Amino acid sequence: RFHGVATRYLPNYLGWRCVLDAGRIDTPESMLKAAIGHFPRFVVT
Repeated sequence: RFHGVATRYLPNYLGWRCVLDAGRIDTPESMLKAAIGHFPRFVVT
């Protein structure tokens, strides 16, 4: 079961949730690029 995110990892978790919820990652290729850092910075508005 999922018991939440440790405080230590909260910034990473929230960053991924923001990206995924914004719908900017729509292919496996774009997910891989984001994971290895070859994706343009995301601008949250």
